[in-house]
Amino acid sequence: ETRYEKFLRQHVDYPRTAAPDTRTYCNQMMQRRGMTLPVCKFTNTFVHASAASITTICGPGGAPAGGNLRDSTASFALTTCRLQGGSQRPPCNYNGGTSTQRIRIACDGGLPVHYDRAI
Repeated sequence: ETRYEKFLRQHVDYPRTAAPDTRTYCNQMMQRRGMTLPVCKFTNTFVHASAASITTICGPGGAPAGGNLRDSTASFALTTCRLQGGSQRPPCNYNGGTSTQRIRIACDGGLPVHYDRAI
């Protein structure tokens, strides 16, 4: 798995997977995308946009933010999943929140390789 492929697996869900609520969405997606073993990832954000539209941040759709970080000029629909309880040992239980915000990502070779944060 390349860094770009890992970014896609961990952060891109387009179109957004249907779920009755954000808690169910987060629990399903975190497990499906391999972020609950061997330990539960503490927090993760899914971007509900095509890989192509996110990749534009690495070019004309983004502005430099220091190092290899870039800030998107456009806003994106996001779902942020946070682990509930103190333990990172499975089974993992997540709660989620949705928002529409600009994002900061790291790029390498013109491709997104790391989700930094919403801005």
